[in-house]
Amino acid sequence: MPTALIAEDVPMVRESLAIALREAGFDVVAAANGREALEALAERRFDVLVTDMWMPEVDGLRLLKEIRGRHAGMRVFGVTGGGPRLTIEAMTSLAEIWGAEKVFLKPFDEDDLVAAIRAPRG
Repeated sequence: MPTALIAEDVPMVRESLAIALREAGFDVVAAANGREALEALAERRFDVLVTDMWMPEVDGLRLLKEIRGRHAGMRVFGVTGGGPRLTIEAMTSLAEIWGAEKVFLKPFDEDDLVAAIRAPRG
């Protein structure tokens, strides 16, 4: 069974993503922030990471920087509703530089995220 790690600080969004990925056949671990995600990544391997870009403690950009090059083969997708420090465009560009395949803008359809995860890496 493929594995997915979700890093999202909003409980309702985190649970919604977890449900969508479980229904798509993933074994899901959910983290409330980037620090918890880093701890999970230290303990096991994941096939997919879905991370919010703006979270307390360790945000998504820092998470991407921390894991870059250390988790070969793991696919990474970002989600964001915007944040206080950067424009959405700037944050999306930085996320892609640091390894995110795509960043979804909230609100988004979870089916689109699942489709992107299932699509061949491109």
